[in-house]
Amino acid sequence: MKHVLVLLLVALPLAARPRAVQHPPRLRLLWIGAHPDDETLLAPLLGRACAENGADCSFLVLTRGEHGACALPGGCGDLGALRGSEMQSAAAALHARLTQWSFPDVMTEVDATWSAEAGGRAALLSRIATAVEAEHPDVVYTFDPAHGSTWHPAHRELGQLVLDAIGPARVRFVETAVTGFAFSAANAEAIEIDAAADWHYLVDNTRIHASQFSPADVEALMNAPVKKVWWMEAARLAAIARTRSSGR
Repeated sequence: MKHVLVLLLVALPLAARPRAVQHPPRLRLLWIGAHPDDETLLAPLLGRACAENGADCSFLVLTRGEHGACALPGGCGDLGALRGSEMQSAAAALHARLTQWSFPDVMTEVDATWSAEAGGRAALLSRIATAVEAEHPDVVYTFDPAHGSTWHPAHRELGQLVLDAIGPARVRFVETAVTGFAFSAANAEAIEIDAAADWHYLVDNTRIHASQFSPADVEALMNAPVKKVWWMEAARLAAIARTRSSGR
């Protein structure tokens, strides 16, 4: 029977032969954060895209977050090493490759400190651009320099560095503003994503980052009344700003 089937296929006209299904190329996403756990703000979107829909995903995190707080009752020991390990687990859970750098975790003079560590600001921008191009992303998510979601100086500076390194074309800013555990839109023009069905990715991510989120924190986020995230294309945001500044 096998030989008969082979002969039948060979005898079929070319147009009648079965054809391989042509799938579109996978979307390639890159998240760039300042600290381990920053991806929490986008975890519902990343979980849906990377863990469920097969997008090719990668994370770049610039610091180990060694100067953050510790939420573990018994202490965190080497916090940078612990948070680095948590970040590896979080990336794996979200089906993403991780590139973890170790720039100093600072709250002030972020640009100057990171630039000095890299050998100058031009060298820092070049390093970021090289890391981005190594992943060939279609979309790069990072923080909006205007607010950094939590107004953390490193978040805001990172957003500007990414813009300066690769330009706005592929960049999407996180436009979720976080106050305590309340999520809201940081920009009225931002695209709103109803994340209720994917909120478990955010909750699970906070559980992985146990050094930063206590059980009470996790519960508060699990029961958050607003389960939405917001984003906006950097180029569109810049165009709106230009229009407003010109008075049109």
